[in-house]
Amino acid sequence: MNTTANTFESIRSAIADLEVAPRIEPNTEISPEQAFLPAGHRGVLDLRRQLVVGNRGMGKSFWTHALLNQNLRNKLADHYQHAELKTTEVKVGFNGSVLNDGFAPTVDEVVHLQTETGNSELIWKGVLLRIASSMSGRPVFSLPQSIAALQADPTLYSSVLSDLDRDLFARRHHLLVVFDALDRLGHDWQGIRDLSRALLRLSIGLQSFRSIRAKIFMRVDQFSDRELFKFPDSSKIRNDHVNLIWQPGELYGLLLFNILRSPAGKPALETLASQVNAKAALPIGGGDSRAHLEQQRQLIHAIAGEFMGSNRKRGLVYTWVPLHLSDAADTCSPRTFLTAWRKAAEHLPPPLDRAVDHLGLLDGVRSASQGRLNELYEDYEWISPSLDALKRQFVPMSRDQLFQLWQQNRVIDNIKSSTYGQVTKIPASLTEGSDLEALLEAMKSVAVMEERSNGKINVPDIFRVEAGILRKGGVAVPKRR
Repeated sequence: MNTTANTFESIRSAIADLEVAPRIEPNTEISPEQAFLPAGHRGVLDLRRQLVVGNRGMGKSFWTHALLNQNLRNKLADHYQHAELKTTEVKVGFNGSVLNDGFAPTVDEVVHLQTETGNSELIWKGVLLRIASSMSGRPVFSLPQSIAALQADPTLYSSVLSDLDRDLFARRHHLLVVFDALDRLGHDWQGIRDLSRALLRLSIGLQSFRSIRAKIFMRVDQFSDRELFKFPDSSKIRNDHVNLIWQPGELYGLLLFNILRSPAGKPALETLASQVNAKAALPIGGGDSRAHLEQQRQLIHAIAGEFMGSNRKRGLVYTWVPLHLSDAADTCSPRTFLTAWRKAAEHLPPPLDRAVDHLGLLDGVRSASQGRLNELYEDYEWISPSLDALKRQFVPMSRDQLFQLWQQNRVIDNIKSSTYGQVTKIPASLTEGSDLEALLEAMKSVAVMEERSNGKINVPDIFRVEAGILRKGGVAVPKRR
């Protein structure tokens, strides 16, 4: 392979300048040029599947806001063969915003109305009534006024939505109402649970319409809440949910997509791909290249070398990086993956015969692991004391040993006392007691712990190393220097 140093330098610079996806905030606009389209995310955009479940950083808010852009919806419709997206009107039912600049209520408004009415389902009916009234040319009143109208006339909701559904169906159009950030629905888990359960029940009711659907994006810890789905017919939405995850080939496709977005990186990557006969691996226009994994592997090895050291014994770059960045669910967040590669491109001295090398990737994986753990600490503060109790202990360990360590370190008491009264900062299951089993289930739900077939509890390397937890057997991940 006759590749110039300039080609590698251009690719390295593009990787070092990667725009690692920030947390998508309410009302963020997603443009078609920003969208990489993983093949495995097709179900997220299926109007018939109303519940999408994903961990922190997996793309729930990205897809919420991507659906709001008509130009991007047209691109999604063609790519994923969901033609109905082109004729779908998308509205936000809730996204955790502190501003009410549309039909979505603010958190404070929802909490107040829940206290005032004592009827969570009525709040969501009021939100949908306002949206349907707007699209039907009817007068649109405030949410409290709409709720009062529903209380005065119990047939109003079904009447207005049925009229809209008939009109949409006649025109072959659709209405999709998206709901995100359900964990911000209130100030305590009971209130959040009641509102979320009411929304799920209402979305099942929407299935009686032909052209009106909801799209609900939910965190994995909420989905695992045993109390949330305790209502009739809950299986109709629970069993059909979409898991929002990223396969290794999709993560590498995202990396290549971002290099192609760089003015200098694009021609350099195309040159390198031609030289190794891997042009099919390039995600042109954001299209997933997962059908060409062998070419993708060849291209990644051309960028970073084949081995994580001098030979195969240290592992192949292509498989080693996503493996050591994966959680207990065997998945890695795109932000974590891109962070590792960006850090690798900053490593000095740079290699001469490739864009990055295994030394840079080792640094990158360590840095990204720390960042991922800090991310999860932000959303799930209870992870920190749960892992701190295992410091300098070996995993895998027995369930009894884990529970003994948690009891000795008063983990549940520490979790509850460190939240300063913010009940939502603890797992929903712990609001009803001090059950160590419930805490373990919460740790498993966010994929920070796993229970193996032999009953032993393990912590994946991405969290274990940063938390100072030791490992029995196997090849250790190099520690931070």
